[in-house]
Amino acid sequence: MDLVTSFESFYRQHYNLVLRFAERRLADRETAREVCAESFVIAWKKFDPIVPLSLAWLYGTTRNLIGDVYRRERRDRRLLVQLRAHASIRWSVQEFDGLSSAMQCLNEKDREALQLTYWEGLSAAEVGVVLKCTEQAAWARISRAKRTLRREIERASSVNFEVEVS
Repeated sequence: MDLVTSFESFYRQHYNLVLRFAERRLADRETAREVCAESFVIAWKKFDPIVPLSLAWLYGTTRNLIGDVYRRERRDRRLLVQLRAHASIRWSVQEFDGLSSAMQCLNEKDREALQLTYWEGLSAAEVGVVLKCTEQAAWARISRAKRTLRREIERASSVNFEVEVS
């Protein structure tokens, strides 16, 4: 049996088991699918039909990837706390749970600019160094990210609020 055929058999045999493993540990089904897919990408890179990978190895790999998801979610929650500490947000409803999902609507560099500014406490000049852009470009990215975040929250919640960053 060739490498591709052997891996396809391995994949078919274990995919549903690994997916259910991830779904039981993650709240979002789509994230579970992504983690499962990434597990098999890693498995493909390490696959050797002579020394086959086991289901236990797949579970361990998937567990590590789930840990990455948890760490990313904790980091996002800490960022939201920092954003609230640095911003005066007037809510017309008790609480808006969609702030985290609104952050996910930002492109990666804009989200990173906000995280570096409000979570890491970096200046725009320092954000520019990290993102390999000028200070002015960093300010533009931060401003755009805040505008997009505000728009996404308002769109998702139909709540009108003002964000004033100190």
